[in-house]
Amino acid sequence: MTSGTLLKSLLDIAGLSQKSFADSIFTSPSKLSKLINGNILLSQKEASNFSEQAARILANKIYEPNCCFKLKDLFPFIIDFSSRNELYEFLLTAFSYTIILDLETADESLSDRTIRNLHYSGTKPCKYMFCIICSDYLTRERLSEYEFFTSLPRYSDKYIECFDHIMPLIPTGKFKISMQQFFNLQRKPAAGFRYRDGFAQRIFKEEEYSDLYFWQLDFESSNHFFMLKNQFILLFNEYVGGTPQVTLIRNRAQLNHYTAFVESAMQKASRRSFCQENVADFLNQKADRDEEVRSKMRVISQLAHVRDSTEFPDPLQFFNSILKDGAAFYITSDALADFLFSRSISGQLLKIEDLSPVNRIKHVRNFYKYLDQHKNKQINIIDSHIFSVVIICQGSNSLICLINIPRNNLKYHILQTQSIADEVKNWAALSAVDSFHFIKTLMRQVRDQ
Repeated sequence: MTSGTLLKSLLDIAGLSQKSFADSIFTSPSKLSKLINGNILLSQKEASNFSEQAARILANKIYEPNCCFKLKDLFPFIIDFSSRNELYEFLLTAFSYTIILDLETADESLSDRTIRNLHYSGTKPCKYMFCIICSDYLTRERLSEYEFFTSLPRYSDKYIECFDHIMPLIPTGKFKISMQQFFNLQRKPAAGFRYRDGFAQRIFKEEEYSDLYFWQLDFESSNHFFMLKNQFILLFNEYVGGTPQVTLIRNRAQLNHYTAFVESAMQKASRRSFCQENVADFLNQKADRDEEVRSKMRVISQLAHVRDSTEFPDPLQFFNSILKDGAAFYITSDALADFLFSRSISGQLLKIEDLSPVNRIKHVRNFYKYLDQHKNKQINIIDSHIFSVVIICQGSNSLICLINIPRNNLKYHILQTQSIADEVKNWAALSAVDSFHFIKTLMRQVRDQ
């Protein structure tokens, strides 16, 4: 991203002509055109004045509630701006960053081994730069795959404020993104430790645009990294007093060093996320601390091997296994609706060809009869367009199972129960879906069709 392309894109979004904008900042249209086309560079003094003027004018024209959606093509990672001033600060930071990139490009003495690190401090600047840098690299020349690796506790602890209000507005399937998230289960939570609100829902959202995997890695470090392989590293740490700082690293030698570190860490880490293709070894392991959640995964995994409607498990047997030891079962509303009204789940995930509506109703009716007979409050429906099942166990670990139809994949995430249990329970309460009535209505609607 250059300052010229950034300005041109923002002028288009704001509906401003180059001439009217040039008049607003007291410059000539020809000079502005040269700036946009990269034919001139601003001096340090000019750059500071230009950035402030441009950010203020554009923020005034663009800002409105939910204006982040106007900017999604330019900034796929964006802030849910709360005010015109916050948008101004964000655009000012973006202009300052792109002007640095312009100067680096023009400096013939720089190479990928001599390029300097950039430093930012404070909660807002760190939040802004995370969005700006990630968006910059996503909107450059398209890579075949974007491989992210991070130890950054984006879902909990001290960086919660840095990641509040960040909205990834990335269309499903636009980029091939994988996200390997490291975390440390062995560390004792510090005083005041907390999980980010909406942990489970944020996982749902992240899985829409990326292939997310959690890895347990026992390490102690005050620094955390966020790396796009072969492109950049964001190194997060804290000043005395808890002020966050982020360093942007692009130096080739440092990138190679961190890549080697990550590859070594992957060999030592314990996988906590699985897809159907690599879950078999985990399911076949001997009983250990994961056995409670593993037993639930075995039951879910068996569904992916169903090839004929006659192979569907008996609801009593299925739920007795799932709900054993006091577990609670949550399924999303749209997953049930899709099974009845579409062939996405039955045809792509379960590999059952030509499962007729009559047979789909039959299997859901068995679920309905089970609910009627047992009146089990451990079974709940939560409102979400994501196809998912969540199983909250009484032990330390619970399970999120995601059905990704576009990738034709069944994904399992083993997470600490305390990180998602209250959220999912409250989510079901807010959804206020009567499971018995919901399923009865769905079956009636299918019959009416």
